[in-house]
Amino acid sequence: MDKPSTRQAILVYTLLAIILIVFMMPIYLIVSSSVKPSPIMFQKPPAFIFPVTWEHYVDLFTMRPFAKFIMNSLIVALGSTAFSVFMGSLGAYAISRIRHKRINDVAFWILSMRMFPPIAVVVPYYIIFKTVGLLDTPLALIIVYSTANIPLTVWLMKGFFDEVPTALEEAASVDGYGLVETFWRITLPLAAPGLAVSAVFCFIFSWNEFLFALMLTGSEAQTATVAVMSFWSSDAVQWGRIMAGSFIILIPGVIFVLTCQRWLVRGLTMGSVK
Repeated sequence: MDKPSTRQAILVYTLLAIILIVFMMPIYLIVSSSVKPSPIMFQKPPAFIFPVTWEHYVDLFTMRPFAKFIMNSLIVALGSTAFSVFMGSLGAYAISRIRHKRINDVAFWILSMRMFPPIAVVVPYYIIFKTVGLLDTPLALIIVYSTANIPLTVWLMKGFFDEVPTALEEAASVDGYGLVETFWRITLPLAAPGLAVSAVFCFIFSWNEFLFALMLTGSEAQTATVAVMSFWSSDAVQWGRIMAGSFIILIPGVIFVLTCQRWLVRGLTMGSVK
């Protein structure tokens, strides 16, 4: 009985090691290329041992106001995440608690707003924001990203609110709690894992989005994802600076996910064990 279990363990760990190598290889290439001197970046065979240089990171912040672009991305991503989670939670709670034969149609209509291809709506957004004077502002991106994040949040949070027993809310109302107080003090804390899951998805989408940020911003509200691609031109592709910027862009997302990890794991596994 020991031999088959040992073989299975070896097989499992071998497969996990292969999967880990496959998924970590792009990150390794980004990190190594960001500190590798340009003359040996594409040499064959590849150089795994090389003198480390920080010139690409220095050029990233001296040739472009990259710190400003990172701050723009943070403002847009955090603003859209906070607004989407707040509004999406309210909408999800309403859909979860209202008993009406057409409520599922309303829920599907909300989800359908997430199905629009970005390329189909970017031009109308451009015309609208140019008309109202919001073009090249973080607020424009927050509005656009929220229109995509709120439907996702509504559908994610509805499942978590459905898991909260209505008996708890009825007991709170007997104790004198109003609807808003019951939602804030009873229902929402019990759905905290759902808030973490929704926040992570909203933040990642807002932080990584490229098309709207490219079309709706200029020099003032440009985000980090667009700024990195400014080192790609018809004259030359500055791979070292692109890789340095890509690695810096990875860091906030990782920090945000690790911050929400405790609630995120609980939220992703909620309902799997009765």
